[in-house]
Amino acid sequence: KIPITEILLTLTLSLRFIALVLEEIQNLMRSIRTRAINWKKLGIKKSLQVWLVVVEKLFENLLMRAEEIAIAMEVRGFISPNQHQVEWHQLRLIGGDWLALGLLIVFWYGRLMWGNS
Repeated sequence: KIPITEILLTLTLSLRFIALVLEEIQNLMRSIRTRAINWKKLGIKKSLQVWLVVVEKLFENLLMRAEEIAIAMEVRGFISPNQHQVEWHQLRLIGGDWLALGLLIVFWYGRLMWGNS
């Protein structure tokens, strides 16, 4: 039996994480450009040290983002793809909802009639 749900979850998270990696790389490259580093003055050794710090920061940020995703999944009650069931329920408007909608309509009517006077 092929674990389809686990494969799909892995692919979905991988695609999401690829976007995060690209975003982090873009942010770090912007920060390097902002500093206007004179690479010719630094030389090879200092340049490598700068890039080492950048790569270190990249991994730090990526691990932090991965942890945030894991915590978000855990908070939402995710255990595993096979055990996690999403329960859909029909939302219905109750008295307070209708009251809020009515007040909103009255507010916007008043705003349109007397707002810019």
